[in-house]
Parts: sequence; structure tokens; C-alpha cells
Amino acid sequence: MDSSNQLLIHLIKTIQYRFVKATQGSKADFGVVKLNKHTRSPNEIIQHMYDLAVKTTCLIKGESFPVSSYQSLDFTGETNRFLDEMKELSLTIEEVTIDIVLCKKLLQGPISDIITHIGQIAMLSGLHGNKIPSESFYQADI
Repeated sequence: MDSSNQLLIHLIKTIQYRFVKATQGSKADFGVVKLNKHTRSPNEIIQHMYDLAVKTTCLIKGESFPVSSYQSLDFTGETNRFLDEMKELSLTIEEVTIDIVLCKKLLQGPISDIITHIGQIAMLSGLHGNKIPSESFYQADI
């Protein structure tokens, strides 16, 4: 497998790991929490992350983007749908050789966006009373 693919697969697994860490132990109503009317709820953020993952898969396959009109789910549903799509993305990366130009574009675009949103989810989770245990992500078994 190409080194670009290996790096992307590891990054996708890292995203999954960090997302689970950021959402684990969240209260039942966490998905609908909003700081104010100008911010997204965790459910809305996760749905956007799902859309980014779908579009990343399409970019790799050379397919056109689907219309971004997804059914809104509860927090557990949004979480599971996102994680399922990340698994699909990882499988796609295993199957398609990704050149360095596309790899860089994926990193600077949708993948960095997803990582940014995980930080937002973690912050909102903490503000909602869910203490996220500290750990060394460098030493995490991913």
C-alpha cells in the first residue's frame, strides 16, 4: 500500500478514536445543546462531519457529490452514522491508490475540517458537564 494511503488510513483511525473520546459519556440531551442561536448543536456538527466524510469518499472515487440533504437523527444516530461512514472512507482509501496531490488536498480540506469539529464537540461536551479524561494521544493504541 502506498505511503499516502497508509498515512490517510492512520489519520482516519485517529479521527475515529478522538471522536469517540470526545463523545463518550455524553448526556442524553447533549446532541441538541446550543450555546446560542448562532451556533450549531453537536448533532448539526456531527451531521456536517458525516457530509464531509461522504464527500471525501466521493473525491477519492472520482464520483460526484450527493445532494447534502440528510435525515436528522438523535445524538446516538448521528454518532453511529458518522463512525460508519468513517469506516467506509477507510475501506475506500485501502482500495484506491491516492497520489500525493490528492492526499494534500484531502488533508488541507475535509479531513482538517473534521478534526476541527472534533475539537468543537470536545469543548461543547466539557461545557455540558462531561469531563473528558486526559491521556497521551501520542501513546494511544490506534
